[in-house]
Amino acid sequence: MSRTTFSPGNTVRCARHPNVETVLRCGRCDTPICPRCLVGTPVGARCPTCAGVKRFAINLKPRELARAIAYGVGVSAAGTVMLALIPILAFLGPLIEYMVIGFVVGEGVSRGVNRKRVPELGPIAVACLFVGYALGVIVILVASGQPIGLELLLLPIALTRGLTLIGLLVGALLAWMRVR
Repeated sequence: MSRTTFSPGNTVRCARHPNVETVLRCGRCDTPICPRCLVGTPVGARCPTCAGVKRFAINLKPRELARAIAYGVGVSAAGTVMLALIPILAFLGPLIEYMVIGFVVGEGVSRGVNRKRVPELGPIAVACLFVGYALGVIVILVASGQPIGLELLLLPIALTRGLTLIGLLVGALLAWMRVR
């Protein structure tokens, strides 16, 4: 391994990114590396191979994904039913109630996948919040003996009730942020 002095005219191309010029080299194998490849170690800059960086994808197992969806939808539906059946919770207002439910849905989805951080979990958490809300409304209608045929068609209108809709949207944001 020969060491060369680097000058502005002594640039080379990165071994992993051929279209990036660099003057950096691995301190162990002298491979040209760019700032994206550089791995800082206590003994200097290393290439990912010499630094022993192991890249692996965090994959969700089907069982974890199913558990996360079940937790998220279950928490959202249970929260919706609890808000309707326990009048003492009404003092919080729908905005704060659904913000809390959104956070708890995000926590449930996160626990369902053993706290893994995967970008696909954000939309899943949001969907769980809205599906659970719809399921909770259906459970409330069935429990009260009301026909649900027409109500299911009017559910999007029910979602547009001012503070409930805003609470669900803020809750969706909190659910998304919880699983990031």
